[in-house]
Amino acid sequence: MASKKDFKFFVIGVGLPRTGTNSTKAALEILLPGKCMHMLEVHNDIDRNLNELYNDDINDEDFRKYFEKYNYVAGVDVPFILKYQQALRVFPDAVVLLTVRDPEGWVRSMKNTICKIIMVHSTFPGFLYLWLFPALKRMLFGYLLSKTLFKNAIDSVNNGKGVEYFDRYVANIKATVPAERLLVFNVKEGWKPLCDALNLPVPTQPFPNVNDSKDFNFYLITKRKVVSWGIVAVAVLAPSIIGYGLKIYYNIGFPKF
Repeated sequence: MASKKDFKFFVIGVGLPRTGTNSTKAALEILLPGKCMHMLEVHNDIDRNLNELYNDDINDEDFRKYFEKYNYVAGVDVPFILKYQQALRVFPDAVVLLTVRDPEGWVRSMKNTICKIIMVHSTFPGFLYLWLFPALKRMLFGYLLSKTLFKNAIDSVNNGKGVEYFDRYVANIKATVPAERLLVFNVKEGWKPLCDALNLPVPTQPFPNVNDSKDFNFYLITKRKVVSWGIVAVAVLAPSIIGYGLKIYYNIGFPKF
């Protein structure tokens, strides 16, 4: 872990979700001396992140101290990209990494993952899952969907305008970020562009390939549907189970010791 004296933030990820950000996170954690912030990291302690970092009042100094405190030396995906403009100010020497992919493939992936999980949690019985995990509800509905960038991405995909949104977002980043700081990167390119931008040697191991749509659906959608229907089953069956138990009690009584 880097000490406070030599802490350095290396990579500001500005690519949209479902552009290989989880594979990029894994790659950066192989290359760099610290952690890479990603939604999966935020999910591990949502309350802490919402309270300490993801609020509209955090100043630049406290923003920097947060990443130093938890040894985050890079950040990708939401909710990090919602703060990317502040990160550009606070970490002026960091490489700005725009992860991209085929826009139509991005739309398909968004529909099958993030848009789907929002729909699941907005309808019965999926919203029951959020009753068990209120911090997740705060992050998803209280924070992410309150931010224009994220909400517009979801709405555009759902309204059949996802490709136009993706192209517009990429063009805006290219127009906003100085070219000398920006790396436009497709994970299919592997290690070399990333390592060249960071002036690091190319690892011998294969570039990570994690969190495709199939994995996302199983771990974040299917499992939550199962839990949600489990809550329904318990609610429906509980009266019968209790009634059966009382019947046994009154008919034969509990054994005495």
